[in-house]
Amino acid sequence: MSSNTTRTALVTGSSSGLGRALACELEKRAYRVIGLGRKKPENVAEEDFIVCDLSDPTALATVPQELAKRTDRLDLLVNNAGFGGYAAWEELPESDLRRMFEVDFFAPVLLTRLLLKDLSKTRGAIVNISSVAALAPVPCMGAYSAVKAALLSFSQTLRAEASVQSVRVITVCPGRISTGFSSRAIRLRECPETPGNQVDTAKFARKVCKAIDRNRRLVVFPDWYKLFVWFTRRCPELYMRMALKVWKLR
Repeated sequence: MSSNTTRTALVTGSSSGLGRALACELEKRAYRVIGLGRKKPENVAEEDFIVCDLSDPTALATVPQELAKRTDRLDLLVNNAGFGGYAAWEELPESDLRRMFEVDFFAPVLLTRLLLKDLSKTRGAIVNISSVAALAPVPCMGAYSAVKAALLSFSQTLRAEASVQSVRVITVCPGRISTGFSSRAIRLRECPETPGNQVDTAKFARKVCKAIDRNRRLVVFPDWYKLFVWFTRRCPELYMRMALKVWKLR
């Protein structure tokens, strides 16, 4: 266990995509980043990664002990790891639905419960990566929309409760960004082309770090998705008709 004053961040799903971009940006800002996931990347040292299956509550329970072997402080928890799927509700196997909730919802909740006291000691912060799909549910991504909406509600209520312990909570709702999400998703349907593939993940990471510094409650990225969310709420029937057509359900 190292003992120093260097700020430490624990980032789940740090091996690729948004998690990797956030880890890189945090390192630029003088954080020591410890990753967490099922498989340690080859270019990451043993002391900078915790191997853990996020779908296994028993494995998650060992994280505080594993973290204590590597550092004596925790300043930031980033609950980033997750996966989604392209499938209508009737198509998605129950086993996949349950695993999605384990990884995308229960893992962040359990990690937060386990590490909240450590974060209170440093007056730290928690970043929960939800999704625009939580704010504007997407047909044929219903399970993903539901699990990210649950994470959004958890995060928003936690923000009030954790403030008593001087811990900040920031919820981030990204839209479609080129991160390899589709390649890891459950693909029982083909995802239609939508804007966002060329969005820079480094820009996303910088915006999240600024939100941490400013204690923002909610971040939607890219900004134009705010207009999309407004449209889905202002014109729900039109949005659903358009979505059904895009997903070839009518």
